[in-house]
Amino acid sequence: MGGSKRGSKYGRGQRTWLLNNIFAGASKELREVIGLEPVDGYEPCEEDYMTAYMNREDVKAALHVNSAITWQDCSRTLRYKQSDGHNSMVPYYQYLIDGNFGLNILVYSGDDDSVCATVGTQGWIWDMGYTPAGKIWQTYTVSGQTAGYFTQWKNTKLGFLTIHGAGHEVPTYKPEVALDMFTRYLNGEWTSA
Repeated sequence: MGGSKRGSKYGRGQRTWLLNNIFAGASKELREVIGLEPVDGYEPCEEDYMTAYMNREDVKAALHVNSAITWQDCSRTLRYKQSDGHNSMVPYYQYLIDGNFGLNILVYSGDDDSVCATVGTQGWIWDMGYTPAGKIWQTYTVSGQTAGYFTQWKNTKLGFLTIHGAGHEVPTYKPEVALDMFTRYLNGEWTSA
């Protein structure tokens, strides 16, 4: 699978960048004890193709958005409220699943994600109590290689997918697998048990 060297390079940089931001106010001594190192060559928004695409006038027109809007992916001034990470999204998923809206819901997780670990994601999904649909931890492949595993649940149009070797931003690490995943999602393959 293409891009594995790039993925590992950016994965380490992404983790180091995250730790540097978490411990931004720490003393030099603490930073040395933790083993923080400079993040050379990694900026989380450096390869921001989506923003450039979304800011094209033809794309704004196709989406029927105000042409004066300037889309932005990352903010260097915005600090997210860390306590929001403790708020469960499970009630929202249950509302969308049980509300008979007919939504295809795919939750996916890179199995090397140091921000939202796969084990945590699979924990809350399984804890919702839906019945698996026979496809439990099924291997799926892309270009003849194992790309990850998927599970579906009965009567929910809910699927869970892992992406082998991907970090928090799956398309950054595994672009070929991400495109295949999204194509299969649009075709209903992951959510039609």
